[in-house]
Amino acid sequence: MLGARHIVPLPASPNQPSRPRPAPPEAHSSPIVPGACARWARTEGIGFGDLAVLMVADPLVSAALRQGLAWVGARTRDVDPATGAHELALALSNAAVAIVDTALAPDYARALGQLERLPPVWWNGPGADFARIDDALAEHADPAMC
Repeated sequence: MLGARHIVPLPASPNQPSRPRPAPPEAHSSPIVPGACARWARTEGIGFGDLAVLMVADPLVSAALRQGLAWVGARTRDVDPATGAHELALALSNAAVAIVDTALAPDYARALGQLERLPPVWWNGPGADFARIDDALAEHADPAMC
């Protein structure tokens, strides 16, 4: 009959190189987190019942934005960039704010001619010189959480 053996890992030898470790989460952190989004929304006057239209390709960024906006009572609507111009214009017509990936700017522009009132637009990603959501949320980051 074979008996079970207890295997004890040996300590690493001082001559053996250590294995590389993954970078700590802080190195990969994004300013787009729910708490910063909620603080930003409050300062922008976005609150209960307001609609935020999201044209964001990254599902993690979209989830963080939706959660933060939900914390202030805002509603969100994710819009597929392939949506027709009329449907996009309809979604934007009731929006208090739109958050759009810079890569999706041409898709967003298809609806502009059909709108009487443009909602404020915040751009996500490189290529925007103004109204960048990632820069705005970095200003609202909680230092206690960093």
